[in-house]
Amino acid sequence: MQITYQEYLDKVHGGWIGKCLGGAAGAPVEGIKKVIPYEHYREVIRPDLPNDDLDLQLLWLEVLQKKGPAITSRDLADAWNEQCWYPFSEYGIFLKNYERGIMPPYSGSFNNPVFKEGEGCPIRSEIWGMIFPGNPKKAAEYARMDACLDHAEASVWIEEYYAAMEAAAFEETDISRLITGSLCYLPEDSRPRNCVQDVCKDYESGCRDWETARTRMMRKYAHFDFTNAVTNLGIVIIALLYGEGDMDRTVNIAFRCGYDTDCTCATAAALLGITIGASGIDPSLKALVDDSFVIGIDVERQNNSIAELSKETCAIGILAGAAAITDIPSGIDIPNPAPRKADIEFDIKYKAFPAIGRMDQCPCEITVHNRTESKTEDLVTISGLPEGWDVFGSGQLVTLNPGESKSMPIVITTTEQVQNLNNKNLLHVNYAHAGADFGIAGAFVWQAAGPYFEALEKQDRPGLPSPHGEGCNLPTLECMVNNAAYLDKAYLDEQNFREAFTQEDTIWVNAYEDLLPLDEVFTFQGQGAIYLKQTLISPEDRDIWVVIGNNDGYRLWINGEIVMERDEIRLWTPYNNYEIIHLNKGANEIVLKLLRRTESLKFSFGLRRYEGEHFHRKRWYVDFASEIQ
Repeated sequence: MQITYQEYLDKVHGGWIGKCLGGAAGAPVEGIKKVIPYEHYREVIRPDLPNDDLDLQLLWLEVLQKKGPAITSRDLADAWNEQCWYPFSEYGIFLKNYERGIMPPYSGSFNNPVFKEGEGCPIRSEIWGMIFPGNPKKAAEYARMDACLDHAEASVWIEEYYAAMEAAAFEETDISRLITGSLCYLPEDSRPRNCVQDVCKDYESGCRDWETARTRMMRKYAHFDFTNAVTNLGIVIIALLYGEGDMDRTVNIAFRCGYDTDCTCATAAALLGITIGASGIDPSLKALVDDSFVIGIDVERQNNSIAELSKETCAIGILAGAAAITDIPSGIDIPNPAPRKADIEFDIKYKAFPAIGRMDQCPCEITVHNRTESKTEDLVTISGLPEGWDVFGSGQLVTLNPGESKSMPIVITTTEQVQNLNNKNLLHVNYAHAGADFGIAGAFVWQAAGPYFEALEKQDRPGLPSPHGEGCNLPTLECMVNNAAYLDKAYLDEQNFREAFTQEDTIWVNAYEDLLPLDEVFTFQGQGAIYLKQTLISPEDRDIWVVIGNNDGYRLWINGEIVMERDEIRLWTPYNNYEIIHLNKGANEIVLKLLRRTESLKFSFGLRRYEGEHFHRKRWYVDFASEIQ
């Protein structure tokens, strides 16, 4: 692509104005999953609020300025951990994985069953489209590198899709062609691609009312999580199509549609802003954000001017060299980062979970890359193994020519000598005076008893014929095809769990993730109750948040005291119930009683910092251990 600097700057400036305008418009109503009752976003717009949609892209810009375009996911991950405090939802899962040495792409997929398809990464797409104008393939490649920090699958594809559209928007100004022309970045028959195609089909078939289009989209793609990327993708496409090139109308439709409004408004307005440029945006809309933005994280900036941000973005675009940018004025401050040092580099691939449990194994593949200009020969070894761990496959002699790579399988195991399994375990791979850390999460190890159930007791309605005939005292048909389990009925000695568990035929459950693998372990059918017990080792006395996801009734004991219970049947989400509890330094007995009264049992158990604030604002703990007896 060839573009003049002024055209390039105008489009980048338009994109950042749209991003800031949309974020300010949607922030006050974020999370409302119905049509917003306000007629216009101007009634509530808040340009004084920081927006994570923009904040993380400001951080990525800083990384690009310091290290140049040849960055990796690890560069972004390191900067996030050091400079961005946000621990919300998938952000918090990323930080928890990062602290345990689990790096991208596993940091986005592991222990992240719901938020891996959240909006947290699609909202970071603009910078990649802007620094690779006219090169959607390259923009999508960088978007994937970004997205896998804290997401997987649909969210990753959607960030790629947005970035590709935004890169293409420097040449193509027709919104409909941008939407359909970039569909190749969404896998065929995937939920995101089907969503875009369905919305486009409704629009093209004459459905000219955005509220009707929203209703039709929600029938297939609504989600209980307001941040779900597919639902919000549908809203963005509706806003772009029914906005028909008008910035004010486009933002207002995204605003009125609800869900993750700061994200949808900002994404739609940013893409439209690139197509029409800052010169095509009504001055009254520009005035709403007054050429400024508010930052909520630690980034190094001389000012918070949208115009200056646009110039800095263009400088990185020039450095990246993706487009032929002509008529560049003298005095443009192009960053001059130091070249990346050629070195030995390592990739770690986990063949299953990046985690290990009691008497368990974690198979991996280690790839060594020789980026130097010299031939290397050495043993590849693994160090830092906790007591009672073994490694098979370590100690191989590897010879690498310059530019050559070699992969080798290894298997990490835990033996019966392991007494405590730490949640955080950092191992080290060594070769030719180089090395790298990688993590294996220690599972929460539970001892499980059950299932326990009894026959359902219920009488037929008086006056109705018995299915068994006159005078028959057999149970009702409903009782004969149902069991029962009750939260307030003890199926073992609930006053002395240590003794009770020794008398039961128990099994061990390795919970690699917060969501326990209960349906995989307990494959009985019907209603029932199970008990789970573990001894949790805390490094200190502390008050903490326990965060529970449940779809049925449960009771939680800490050191013999009931601290939480709910007798309810509901949809599982990670945040259904939470409470501040106290743990003693050293060993703490944790016991769960779980009911299953429907077809499945879903239960998650996580521990988060308290420190006087709501858990949503705090990181997850990674310094506990499970005692294995």
